[in-house]
Amino acid sequence: MKPTNLLLLLLLCFIACKNKQQEIRPEKFDRVKWMETNGLEHPYRERMLQDLIDNYTLKGLNAKEVFNLLGEPDRTDDGHLFYTVVKKYFANVYPIYTRTLVIKLRSDSTVEWRKIHG
Repeated sequence: MKPTNLLLLLLLCFIACKNKQQEIRPEKFDRVKWMETNGLEHPYRERMLQDLIDNYTLKGLNAKEVFNLLGEPDRTDDGHLFYTVVKKYFANVYPIYTRTLVIKLRSDSTVEWRKIHG
């Protein structure tokens, strides 16, 4: 494949991903839907993220309360909880975009802060 054709294909893929992102309709946070998975995907998290951030105070909750609200994290590392919100792939193989809710726990296992990465 010529480099110009490959560049055009990649550009079209990114445009398609961006257009799909704009079509997302926000939803109220629902803990059952938040925890739902479809293989490795979480079909509702992206729609509910803004409501979760706007209407739920995470700071000060203890780890058990976070787990009751959001379920088990997708990954943990040194006092950080990682909840994958969305992961987009190129050709269903190569991850090209990931958005993650990151929660930092203090040494007493209470939430110090939360951030959106991606």
